[in-house]
Amino acid sequence: MKPQTNTATLVESQLLGEVTSPELSGSVYTVTRDGLPFVPVGCGGIHYNVTVGMPVFGWAADQAQPGVSLENPDPAANVGLSVFACVGNRAVVRSGPAAGAVGVVTGKHEQFDTFQHVLVDFPQPVIELLVPGDKVAIASVGVGLQIPELPSVTFHSLGPQLWERWAVAMVGGRLEVPVVVTLPPQLVGIGSGRVSAATSLALQLPDRQTARDVGADDLRIGDIVAVRDWDGRYATGYRRGSLLVGVIVHGASRLPGHGPSITILASARDGAIVPAHDPAANLARLLMAGTGRAL
Repeated sequence: MKPQTNTATLVESQLLGEVTSPELSGSVYTVTRDGLPFVPVGCGGIHYNVTVGMPVFGWAADQAQPGVSLENPDPAANVGLSVFACVGNRAVVRSGPAAGAVGVVTGKHEQFDTFQHVLVDFPQPVIELLVPGDKVAIASVGVGLQIPELPSVTFHSLGPQLWERWAVAMVGGRLEVPVVVTLPPQLVGIGSGRVSAATSLALQLPDRQTARDVGADDLRIGDIVAVRDWDGRYATGYRRGSLLVGVIVHGASRLPGHGPSITILASARDGAIVPAHDPAANLARLLMAGTGRAL
């Protein structure tokens, strides 16, 4: 049985972002974990052929973001956009040839002082019309989500739209959540120690063999995963017995400390969340986004 939430009390507000353009600063090259230079491509802008539901591995890119990435040019407003936008929220194009087109928020990707992006999935015909600078409004709702009977469970970036379609259930007084895989805490890299409401956590999966060792070699963008012994209630960090649940938001990385990142959805430290294996726990199916639009 799905538990009752305080959804009726959540505030829904409009956020505004602009379609970004990929940026390079300083040297054109960056360096892999093996000390080899490469030109990073994959973050920012519009990606025509990377969508939710596609594999994490195999891209000739670094941290390939699916669909469209948004930011607000005002730094403070961009923090608001990054914190208040929730996975599953409705996004509507407000300018340019694609005005009126509807999409869905699929995640958030932060790279410290470089960028904070909100990632949105649109149908392919809309993607073809969008250009950097187009304005997109997000109907933000989800911040403050709680289960009154499980106050120890903390939610972040989880929109009611996703909550309703995600087959979570109360089992024996605990929240059972479908996830594709449960991962060990030592995989967590960049993002540790950051504020849970805004950051993304990188999973250090440098290659398919490392991923295979933890049962994640078939990982896809949009997969919902759990990380054991990791506390994401307020600030992220190792804590034995905790559990963090999030969604994979972009592709793999060759950078040390980086990898496919997760946007945090839920966390608890007292065993109040129990992961349940479900290979179909992906946003493509749950939100009919990306590859799921063809289903």
